[in-house]
Amino acid sequence: MRLAPELMRLRVERVAARDAAAGERRDQAWIATTKVEHSRNAVAERVDTPLFSPLAEIKTQGSVGLGRKLPTGGSLSLEAGIAHTETEYNVPDAVLNNLNAGTAPAGTDANGNYYDVLTRDQASVRAILKQPLLRGFGPSVALAREKKADLVASEATIQAQAKAEEMVRDVVTAYWELALKANEVDVRQQALDLARKQEQLTHEQMRAGSVPSSALNAVTYEIQLRQEALLRAQLELEQMSLDLRRQAGLEIGRRDIVVRPGEAFSIGDEEFDVDDILVRSKAANRKLATIQLEKKIADVDLDVARDQVKPQLDVTLSGALLGQGDGTSEALGAVSEGYEVMVGVSLSFEISGAASRQRDAAQARRKKFEIDREDLERKIDTQVVTSVHLVTSARTRVALADKAIDVAEENVRAERASFMANRTTNFQVMQRQSELVEARLRKGRAIADWHKAVAQLQFLSGIILEQYRVGVRPDVAKGSSSSRKRERVSRGEDR
Repeated sequence: MRLAPELMRLRVERVAARDAAAGERRDQAWIATTKVEHSRNAVAERVDTPLFSPLAEIKTQGSVGLGRKLPTGGSLSLEAGIAHTETEYNVPDAVLNNLNAGTAPAGTDANGNYYDVLTRDQASVRAILKQPLLRGFGPSVALAREKKADLVASEATIQAQAKAEEMVRDVVTAYWELALKANEVDVRQQALDLARKQEQLTHEQMRAGSVPSSALNAVTYEIQLRQEALLRAQLELEQMSLDLRRQAGLEIGRRDIVVRPGEAFSIGDEEFDVDDILVRSKAANRKLATIQLEKKIADVDLDVARDQVKPQLDVTLSGALLGQGDGTSEALGAVSEGYEVMVGVSLSFEISGAASRQRDAAQARRKKFEIDREDLERKIDTQVVTSVHLVTSARTRVALADKAIDVAEENVRAERASFMANRTTNFQVMQRQSELVEARLRKGRAIADWHKAVAQLQFLSGIILEQYRVGVRPDVAKGSSSSRKRERVSRGEDR
């Protein structure tokens, strides 16, 4: 089973879903940002500008930040930045001597000369908090994608387990069908050997003059039929062996084609109670668990849809410490000498009614999963009762077949003795042998049906993977509550 292509694909799909769920947590992760900007704006030389008005400005600024989304639906960001600005003013030389130092935007130097360029450096440390108060508020909405991804990952695991269960059940069924065909080959060979022994006995009787030469015709005809039946059974056994190798991912050799079952071709002593199997199937059936997870995913979508109907009311809080100076170091040293505080509120309404329709659609989808679950439970109940009855009837059929085989063997011995006493013909002897062959084939059919019904019960009760030690469950990191929860859900415990 480890080599089965379908099971290998299921493992890949499960790993992909698990990694996708882990990737959704990036929305709640801290994100580091950096930003550098350089800009210049200026007035063309041909344009007349008032005295002391800006002619050009060159600004270079950079910042580093750290931020994340909050489980409450808001966001928090921290940012530290530095900005260097050079502003050139319209201060002609002809008017510099007539100006008061206080009226010049750029000021004067130590000698009283007016500056026509002002250089400023500003440092800032800023914190910004944005929080919705209605739409988008709370973990049920803010963490919806993460919750949905976790549920999808659990669903992928359970679906992989469900598909693996189906595959194991199909392989087990194919195995016992193969065992049945192998048993048929053995029975057909035994039937041919019986006919050949009767042929040898007929030759001996002919030499003794007890029977005419025509007595051999019935045996010869039956030998031909049984040789044909044996050849057909051998070809079918080979074809079924190839199909089983393909299902289980086994290599096909040039010589070793036929698979001979290693299990004893007999029934076990297991007894199955309908009520016990019904309880176990509802607690551990993967298909029921899949529908339950789909319902939980629909619950997440419904929470989001209900949230979208609410008005959008957001509040923004921002605070910053500012510092200015003639250089970067001076601006950084004065960063606590100024501050800035901002509070903002925004409100918006959705007036088209589309959000309400989405909410109604989400409610309808959730209701559908409830109906699907009830329908599946009824189907499982029916299948469990049918399978338990099949197990019981197959056991009874095996017992009846054993009695029929005993009687048929006795009839063959008696008919053969009658033939040797010249009281019957080979036609009756071949009939008795055919009855024995049919009884043995019916027993084989009953044995195979018993094993197939048991495999179906194991499949319905969710224990077939453990029974055959087939695992597709993901590796669970120790200490991770979300991972442990996904494991409980994958076992069908967290309903």
